[in-house]
Formats: sequence, C-alpha cells, structure tokens
Amino acid sequence: MKDQDSFVLWQRLSRGDQMAMKEIFTLYFDDVYRSIFRFVKQREACEDLAQEVFLKLWRKRETIQIKQTLKGYITTMAYHEAMGHLRKSSPVQTAEDLSHHAGGYDGNQDVAKLELEEKIVQALNGLPPRCKSIFVLSRYEGKSYREIGQIMDISVKTVENQMSKALKTLRVDLHEYLNVLLMWLIISFLC
Repeated sequence: MKDQDSFVLWQRLSRGDQMAMKEIFTLYFDDVYRSIFRFVKQREACEDLAQEVFLKLWRKRETIQIKQTLKGYITTMAYHEAMGHLRKSSPVQTAEDLSHHAGGYDGNQDVAKLELEEKIVQALNGLPPRCKSIFVLSRYEGKSYREIGQIMDISVKTVENQMSKALKTLRVDLHEYLNVLLMWLIISFLC
C-alpha cells in the first residue's frame, strides 16, 4: 500500500469510519501477528495480542498522531504489546528461554554453561527494560541496529548507545564469573 493511501485510510479511521478499521485490520493483521509471534511464540496468545493492538488503535484513533507510515506505527504497537505481555507473563526469563531464542536447548550441556546462562539471564534482567529489549533484539533475534530503531521507533544512535550500555553492564556483572569459568576451562583442557 502506498504511503498516501495509508494516510487517507488513517484519516478515515480517525474520523470513526468502521470500514476503514476493517480495511486496516485486513491489511495489517498478518504483519502484526508475525511481529508478535517473533517474541511470544504461542499462537493463541499472539492472536489475542494482535486483536488487542487493533482494539487499542480503534479506541485511541482520535488522539494518535502518526509520524511514520501506518504500517510502521501498527508494527511498533505490536512490538510494545508483545513486550508488555512478556513482562507480565514472565518477568524473569530462564536460561532455557534465552537458549531457545539463541537456537535451541540441549539438556546435555555442561553444568558450567548452564550456570553461565543463568548468570547472563540475571544480568539481563538487571538491565533497564528498553536496554534489555534492544540487546535481545540484537543478540538473540539477529536484528540490525537500523531494524531495531524502526521496530522501537528510536534513532540508530539511541540503539548504539543502549547496546553500549548493555554490553558494559554485562561485562561488569559477568566479569568475575567469566574469569572463574575461563580458569575452569583451562584446567579441564590441561588435565
């Protein structure tokens, strides 16, 4: 859809046109669902959250100021809905959850690796919410800084600053543990 067409559609919606809402729902539901599914991974929850995005769009139609494309705005709403759901449903992720994002969990992994994963989760949960979200999008979802900026509606420079803050915090929080783990690995290798 062209930007101009989506602008006209948005104008119709902001005036309370229910047909415009139906068109927006039809056009963007799949995109919203996929955006949420990247984080939530539960079909029923994703459907509910996607519908909630459109309900919020309808309820706030008179006050919302769109400064980007309609699709970009709705996709950003989807991202925030998914993050809100994750914060409410499991405020503390386990190492298994983060391993799943990183490519799967193998029950035969070394105890040391599991301990490290737990320490990483604890360190991540200590980050401010936006900083944590940016780190997860970058490191676990493989998004570029530009993509993260678009998803979260922030500048690339802000993404860079938040990633720098996250990495610095993680280095400090994990420093002692990583040194012990490194020594353990060296001793294990030599024996």
